[in-house]
Amino acid sequence: MITTVLSLFLLIGTVHQAEAQFGKKAKELLAKKKGKKGKKGKGGNKFASFNDETDEMGMTGQYFSLSDGKGSGLRFVKEADGKVVNELHYYDSSKDSPDAKLTMHENYFRKNQTKLFFYWRSASASSYMELIEVAPGVVAVVGGDRSLNKYDEPIPLDANRKVKDVGAKNKADLDTWDLETAQAKVDMIIGALNSEKMAKTKKKLERFEVYKNYKGKIAFAKGTNYLRNGNPDKPTEKPANFITKRELGETVAYKPYFEQPLQVSHPGAWFNVTYEMAGITTDREALRKASSVYASNIPQMDDDQEYFMWFYPKVTINNSNNVADYAFLDLLRQGQDKFQKGQIYDLKITVWAHKDGENIEAVATGTIPLEYGSNTDKLLFDPIDGWVTKIEDVLDE
Repeated sequence: MITTVLSLFLLIGTVHQAEAQFGKKAKELLAKKKGKKGKKGKGGNKFASFNDETDEMGMTGQYFSLSDGKGSGLRFVKEADGKVVNELHYYDSSKDSPDAKLTMHENYFRKNQTKLFFYWRSASASSYMELIEVAPGVVAVVGGDRSLNKYDEPIPLDANRKVKDVGAKNKADLDTWDLETAQAKVDMIIGALNSEKMAKTKKKLERFEVYKNYKGKIAFAKGTNYLRNGNPDKPTEKPANFITKRELGETVAYKPYFEQPLQVSHPGAWFNVTYEMAGITTDREALRKASSVYASNIPQMDDDQEYFMWFYPKVTINNSNNVADYAFLDLLRQGQDKFQKGQIYDLKITVWAHKDGENIEAVATGTIPLEYGSNTDKLLFDPIDGWVTKIEDVLDE
């Protein structure tokens, strides 16, 4: 099966909404009667004797590869040297000794009956291989890289899993189980595991006042230091340090808290932010595509999808560090003739799940009143250092 993919690997150095989304796709694909045909190849029956063996997992047997039709052997080994190992041994070269020994993720099977086995190519490796049973007698061969993990530790749920091949005991199953179908089923399996994990994490987060009271909302502060905690699973920010109003042009830091991590609620999406004030709305993603200036100064927000909050807070403006969000500055530029001294303007910030050029759903919102005060003229319109002056100068270059 795995003959091509896993052999090459060795040679070269070798949530419920999410579940529903993946499940729908998987069901559609599994319903197909005419999938991509597996290449028949000259697989032979070198490992046919493995089919005479039985094990409690039902994994042992000869498997044929979707990619080339060749056969290889898998054998589940519960015990070795007098101790429980729960390994899946892969055979390609001969029936005498395995070419690789994959470790079972026992926790997944104990709690979800998911049969997932993983393998790191060496003690210093970042490349991994997984075999995941997607149906009785059918396994998906999954590969990827994860440099942050330690050797012999399971591959984390947020890793980017890509199905490389499919192996089946019965060759006829390969008429249905093409790569796309197997990928959808793997996504569904991982999505279900992730949802369960996230439910436990969320239950723990509810112990913290800030998450309990701000999920789905945005907290504001005078500086990012009030919104940092160093551990997104233990939010220790103090709501007493948050602000409910600010002078227009002064530093405003903000941080959203989510009902679910983005990778669970909207797989494949990234974050976008819109700013609304004085009847004007600016959109980071829209501006990124509007000009090369904005494209180079408004980075895509593709971090923190695995957390229930942003790891680092963001700012509209930070006068201490002389940085600002260009999307917010563009709002100030557009509205400069509307702003009047002594007036208060409500700034609404919305954090979106964004994918394929569209804002799919708002995942956190917050509003803070900004007053045109005694310092606003200098902060926004100083002929050299004013924020509106700066953005206009940049756009005029």
